[in-house]
Amino acid sequence: MVKQTSAQTEAPKGTSSPEAIRKQLVLTGADIVQLGESAELLVGGKNYNTAIISEIKEIQAPHFRAISSVAFHRVLDECKVNSRLVRAVVDREYGRIDWNDPVINSDPDYLQKLVRRLGKQIRETIAEEQDPGSTKLRTFINNVVEGFATSPEGIDQLRKRSVMVQAAILSTPLPPEVDAAVRSAYKAICDANEDEMVPVAVRSSAAGEDSRKKAFAGLQDTYLNMVGPDNVAEAYHWDCASAYNLRSMTYRREAISDAIAKADELGDESIGEAAKKEWAIEGTSLSVCIMQMINPVVSGTAFAADTATGCRGTDRKDLVSIDASYGLGEAVVGGKVTPDKLYVFTRDDGQEVIIRQMGCKDMRIVYDERGGTREEEVPELESLRWALSLSQASTVARGVRAVSKAYGGIIMDTEFCIDAKDKLWFVQARPETRWNDELEKHPNTIFMHRREVDEKAAAEAEVLLEGNGASRGAGHGTVRFLRSALELNKVNKGDVLAAERTDPDMVPGMRIATAIMADVGGDTSHAAITSRELGIPAVIGIQRIDSIRSLDGVEVTVDGTRGRVYRGLLPLHEVGGELDVSKLPETKARVGLVLADVSQALFLSRLRNFPRFKVGLLRAEFMLGNISVHPQALEAFDNGELDSIVQVHMNELEGRLSKVIASQMEAGLIVFDFNLRQYVGELTGLTRKMQKMAEEDRGMNADEILLLHRRMREVDHKLDEYLENATRHLTTLKTSQDLAEHVKCIMGYDDELAKCNPADPEGSKRISEINADIADHVARCKDNPVITDHIANIAKLRNEVSLRVGLKKEMDEMRDLPKTIANIIKARGYRSGKEHYVQTLAQNLALFAMAFYGKKIVYRTTDFKSNEYRNLVGGNLFEQHEANPMLGYRGVSRNIHDWELEAFKTARSVFGASNLQLMLPFVRTLEEARAMRQYLANVHDMVSGKDGLKIIMMSEIPSNAIISKEFIEEFDGFSIGSNDMTQMVLATDRDNARLQRIYDEEDPAVVWTILASIFTGQKWKKEVGFCGQGVSNSVIIRGVVAIAGIASASVVPDTYAQTVHDIHEVEQENIPLSKLGEWLSKQHYERLAKLLEENGYGHILKRYNAASDLQEWYDGEQSRRFQQLREHLGSAKEAFYRTELENFRNIFHKAVIYATWDWSRTVEDALHHAGFATFEEQAQALEEYRKLDF
Repeated sequence: MVKQTSAQTEAPKGTSSPEAIRKQLVLTGADIVQLGESAELLVGGKNYNTAIISEIKEIQAPHFRAISSVAFHRVLDECKVNSRLVRAVVDREYGRIDWNDPVINSDPDYLQKLVRRLGKQIRETIAEEQDPGSTKLRTFINNVVEGFATSPEGIDQLRKRSVMVQAAILSTPLPPEVDAAVRSAYKAICDANEDEMVPVAVRSSAAGEDSRKKAFAGLQDTYLNMVGPDNVAEAYHWDCASAYNLRSMTYRREAISDAIAKADELGDESIGEAAKKEWAIEGTSLSVCIMQMINPVVSGTAFAADTATGCRGTDRKDLVSIDASYGLGEAVVGGKVTPDKLYVFTRDDGQEVIIRQMGCKDMRIVYDERGGTREEEVPELESLRWALSLSQASTVARGVRAVSKAYGGIIMDTEFCIDAKDKLWFVQARPETRWNDELEKHPNTIFMHRREVDEKAAAEAEVLLEGNGASRGAGHGTVRFLRSALELNKVNKGDVLAAERTDPDMVPGMRIATAIMADVGGDTSHAAITSRELGIPAVIGIQRIDSIRSLDGVEVTVDGTRGRVYRGLLPLHEVGGELDVSKLPETKARVGLVLADVSQALFLSRLRNFPRFKVGLLRAEFMLGNISVHPQALEAFDNGELDSIVQVHMNELEGRLSKVIASQMEAGLIVFDFNLRQYVGELTGLTRKMQKMAEEDRGMNADEILLLHRRMREVDHKLDEYLENATRHLTTLKTSQDLAEHVKCIMGYDDELAKCNPADPEGSKRISEINADIADHVARCKDNPVITDHIANIAKLRNEVSLRVGLKKEMDEMRDLPKTIANIIKARGYRSGKEHYVQTLAQNLALFAMAFYGKKIVYRTTDFKSNEYRNLVGGNLFEQHEANPMLGYRGVSRNIHDWELEAFKTARSVFGASNLQLMLPFVRTLEEARAMRQYLANVHDMVSGKDGLKIIMMSEIPSNAIISKEFIEEFDGFSIGSNDMTQMVLATDRDNARLQRIYDEEDPAVVWTILASIFTGQKWKKEVGFCGQGVSNSVIIRGVVAIAGIASASVVPDTYAQTVHDIHEVEQENIPLSKLGEWLSKQHYERLAKLLEENGYGHILKRYNAASDLQEWYDGEQSRRFQQLREHLGSAKEAFYRTELENFRNIFHKAVIYATWDWSRTVEDALHHAGFATFEEQAQALEEYRKLDF
């Protein structure tokens, strides 16, 4: 124990002078609060924030003391080092290390242990030589780090500089006054707790760290469970050294490098100069926070927003997102576990809504009785329980809101823990950096610039891994798996950085990576936060470390938006832009979104501030993918029927495999020989019987021997009978590994069973007797070595063939299906398949509703096709192969699953999602429409108008438009689905690339169905929206629906802003419906003229001005090409002229038809079909229609 010096370490009670406080080495929370924001430079962001939360009455914070940066600078200025000895020891020891050694690279703490060992070695040598040195520590450090910020050196040399500085700091004792200050701070915490040996955390608190403008949390070291003044003083010394660790120095170097690059880009040298001063390594400063440790049962992080998107929740801005796990919070912050994820917000009536997603909490960090911490495994049953109860989650959320309020309502990032007495402690808080900065500078702007995977490529690609998409966007490259940050030299610009978890040491590699993969971690882990701050796509919480490790050196595409990793380099495309909600013009038609992904909804939640906004289509399919199991498989699991269903399918697969093996044996591709007589003898027991009889002839007289031989011949004859049976069923005996089947064939039971009538009581009785005999026989012979070897050989053969013909994977998956489904349900924290389905879907719906609070959201029930349902776990048990799933068992025809409706009702009632509306897909007939509406009302009490519910129908089949008046009577409105409508009207499979030239939303027949649906809604005063790709893809369709007076049009996010502007522009022209035909003709003529110019026919426009003239030109040009083809049929040039003709038609055929089409007639036909007699009648109806609040 160092004796207390006379130097003032804390101000006496009652001292209030800021000047006196700034000179103290130790500050209390009250001291820091008194100094205000200026205290950050003195005590660092962590200490400043801890002081703030310690003054918040609504929460409890641990006792702490701040060791100010004044103490750190005294260490640098008062300590002397033997520079010669430091360099010699570091040069010698560093050169002995093999940095490629896997043992070294797999130890994340290796550098930390190395510098301590070197510091100790130098101290011992100094003691032997009695030469402490005379070089001031600060001078030595500045000499070593000089030029570090702009050095072209590789990672090895930069690391050596860091090691040398840290070893130098640890080679000299702390100044007595600083040592005494640290010990006095620890004593003050002990006194407050009335305990002489209180465990504390010793954490770095650099200037600016955890501040609102800068994050760089975790760059310096943290030491937990430090007990006793000696250990605390030593940990402070370690912290001082960590101010110069590699990650901290590299962070500063990169900050300067980025600023210089920006200065060059903007031509402003002052940016680079300012960064050099701010981030100069020579100007490093550090304070330390010594805080009372809480021994937590549960701990985690909690944000006053969604961490990935910055969404604040409803207009109350009360959303809190929580990551929770067992033990110390380091497991969550360090990304060592995938924590439980919780969202907490309030309903309009003030009740808390809590959404929970189960994590993987298979380990925890706890205090070690010997000091420090250790990791331990969490028992499986405990790991599958929720870390936080609902009441605890609500309490945490209230605390976070109190912290946010204390900081003026900004987004706060907090760390909490709950001790064994169920007491909640907030141990850290910091202003969140990315979203606070963005919301302050650009409150109405959504930045959507990123790269995404091409949708078609993603649908066809092989999915290697799935996890949590922690940072949106996509990137691809070669995977570089890092065992620790010591392998950073493996990562080159454009690579995909992969690791079990990332830590601050890996930031230099993350900055140049194109994407991040981490096996564990939640939304508040280092990998997630850093990826978002750097704008790098990331998939974390994959939980398949061996698979990730095996991808080292493999080219992959990481999709952070979908949370998937695909094989190969898939095509990426730039999407989005800067969407300023405040600058969107207000339109008569509401412009909404088509959405499927919750994270996308949270990201775009600020769009609800646009007055004319809604979500016109919320797809169910993505959420069903999150459930991942076919609903009927979940039902069968709950009802105890899954095993029997699986067994039926396993028998089918086994039968298919047996046929394959038999056909290959017949073709001579497989040779499987065995001693049939021996096998039959052993299975029937006759071989053993004959052996026993042979042993009996000893000592017999002649008559007895003759009798014995007669009996042996009878047995031999019986064996021949069984052998004959076996020969007839030889294929079965070579392909089936079912011993009962072998017994049935050889013993002749199969023939007898075939004669029994199960419907006859006697026949049924005999069948039971035979089956019992077979079971008894199997029990007697199953352990016979000859039989077990034969069955094993068959099993080996079946395994080899199944692998070769591609059946093995399907059979293994089918065999393990009950266990797979059980594990999925258990891993999600649910007790049954129904609870898993209903809660997962309901909670997802609740998050959508919260994100777009106050705006209507139209939820379309599941419209999976049979092939898509088959892709779900257990789907192949219940879905048939259909030749054309688009026209198959889908939509309302397969009925809406009761669980889906229950989830919808749960979201609206329990979770307060009253802005959800229901939409039915693919309603083929009026009978289906009426039956489903009655089912909803009578079975589920879902009635239009009750509790604000609206029930809408997708208008996406020709029948919906042809008898639109009858369909709309049954519902509250239509939503036009142009995707299916186009393919149904034109009889074109939209997924068939060879028919893409026909699939076109602008075709006159499709336009008629769109207009007929819109006009029907106006006639019946019911809402008609548009939610297909037509409005997203086509400027002309946008104009059509705007002029026709549609109530709303919803598009994909990437075209939202452009659609709003396009619709507004058309609306401003005030084109009456009577002129829509002319407008369409003009649009198509201008498009045709542009095509002519682009394809070298611009001169045609000088000769032909009218559309009808261009039709004449096209017919003549096409006739000429037909003539050329006819003249060259059968010649070498036939292919050339045929290709020329096809290209000409593909370019101009539709364009000419559309430009010459009588669009006015199409508009009038649709108008009259809906029941309007004149344009004037429609105009009057439209005026009233727009007054309605849809």
